[in-house]
Amino acid sequence: MNYIALIGDIIDSKKIADRGQAQQKLLALMKELNQKYQQWLVSPFTVTTGDEFQALLKPNTQLFQMIDDLVLAFAPHQIRFGIGLGKMLTDINPKQSIGSDGPAYWRAREAINRIHAKNDYGSNHLAVSLENEESSQLINSILAACSFIKGKWTPSQLEILQCLLAQGIYDEGFSNKKIAELLGVSPSALNKRIKASGLKIYLRNKRQAMDLILKEAEREDDHVS
Repeated sequence: MNYIALIGDIIDSKKIADRGQAQQKLLALMKELNQKYQQWLVSPFTVTTGDEFQALLKPNTQLFQMIDDLVLAFAPHQIRFGIGLGKMLTDINPKQSIGSDGPAYWRAREAINRIHAKNDYGSNHLAVSLENEESSQLINSILAACSFIKGKWTPSQLEILQCLLAQGIYDEGFSNKKIAELLGVSPSALNKRIKASGLKIYLRNKRQAMDLILKEAEREDDHVS
């Protein structure tokens, strides 16, 4: 079976004024994610060092939603993420993501290294690594475009995504009227924010990237069987 391994590390953690407080905040967020997304977790989000964490998941449609949940909650500190798809060669620990090994984690580490090597002038903090390099490059191009879009958002535009995540929504087909009510703005004002931000393009592309990862997971499983 293919798994999705996720490795994250805090960017410039040594420059954080209160590292202890940041680490405690990260631990609290790990606990929240483990509860919110437990149905997809094979090994839970686990802090492996003071600055790094990882998790092992079943292939699922909510991966990028999890990541944005964490990114927004951990702001202003930034995190880089590496996603790997593949098998596991050792026993999987269902209580913490420590001690297990296999291609899924190897590729997640490769993806982290890609971000270190090329982060598009600091705008991109997310990469994937799959067995199929052509698919990896395509997905990473989509993700880089998403990061560029998001990097241009104003606080009021970012607030829309925060509202969507709070409602458990991570898809472009949301109700503008409902979100406008939750944000306390007029539908026309919200429409202007959405149009200027490219939010729906961002969510559409994230969905496309996730669909490509899931198709690759199925392809690899079919190949093995």
